[in-house]
Amino acid sequence: MNNTNNNIEFYTVFNTVLADIPMRSREIIAKRFGIGEEFPLTLQAIGDEYNITRERVRQIVQSGLRNISNVDGNVAFMNARDVITSYIRNNNGILVIDDLAVLGENNDEYRAIRFLVEGIDEIEYVDNEKYPVKSGAVSLIDFDMNDWNQIHNTVKNILQKKQKTYTSKRLHKELQNSILNHRQLENYLRVSAEIKQNPFEKWGFREWDEISPKGVREKAILILKEKKEPLHFREITRLMDLYGLSKSGKKSHPQTVHNELIRDDKFVLVGRGVYALKTVNHVEGTVKDVIENILENSIEPLTAEEIIERVLKIRQVQSSTVKVNLNAIAKKLNKKYTLDVGVS
Repeated sequence: MNNTNNNIEFYTVFNTVLADIPMRSREIIAKRFGIGEEFPLTLQAIGDEYNITRERVRQIVQSGLRNISNVDGNVAFMNARDVITSYIRNNNGILVIDDLAVLGENNDEYRAIRFLVEGIDEIEYVDNEKYPVKSGAVSLIDFDMNDWNQIHNTVKNILQKKQKTYTSKRLHKELQNSILNHRQLENYLRVSAEIKQNPFEKWGFREWDEISPKGVREKAILILKEKKEPLHFREITRLMDLYGLSKSGKKSHPQTVHNELIRDDKFVLVGRGVYALKTVNHVEGTVKDVIENILENSIEPLTAEEIIERVLKIRQVQSSTVKVNLNAIAKKLNKKYTLDVGVS
């Protein structure tokens, strides 16, 4: 097995650490952590399988965890410990335990890591009742949680005040005197239970639609905001899947997306199947309506070429169509056009 972690085989270390306990107990511990299973089994499920009580299962697991602390001099365990603690330190001393999955090649390796973490004195679980961190956040024992909490609260205040999302670099600039660089700041925020990064690498509060869009409407709005240009409904659908916005990894359906875009007044049809967000520039209506809107919002007359250019940014139509509508509704003054006040 060729891992990226100095060729440590964590499953082998797991068996080495528990080599002195009965095979039956080792099997129970493995099942509890999901090693060799599809997922970790409950105390009740294991108890039913071995015809023992839930409490007895818990005692066996705890005994196995205590066994980790009695392996002083076990080279395999010490090497595994060093790899795991070094990875956490390289992530600025704190992370969610699931992030350690990158150290193993498969689920059994990762679940063996989770078992070993329980017995590494240099690592502790962060109290998520005291600090607003995700369940499963771990840190090195010398990590300063008060420092983390101060930075976390500062970021929260920025987001609450500005009510907008930030890239890591922009957020780091807002912190001004922070000793963290923007990558370190990312590592700090990844364990937050309140702040989250969206697929476009913007940070905000977890409940914001721009961070955790729930419905097709919210997802389409997010995509159009980030891409800053009109998109065909099939492209919007593709991007939903590409950025992992679809539920449970399921493929989005183009027709479902199209139906949502059609009936929601936040979207404007600007071409065949092409939609934009309704803004000052992207308005509902015909080409005639668009031209009127452009002239109404212009402080001076515009040439035909300027008007055509602006319309084509908003509507996917032929230049000739713009010219016909322009001549019908606008007054020409010295080769430039203004809205004919007689138009109704």
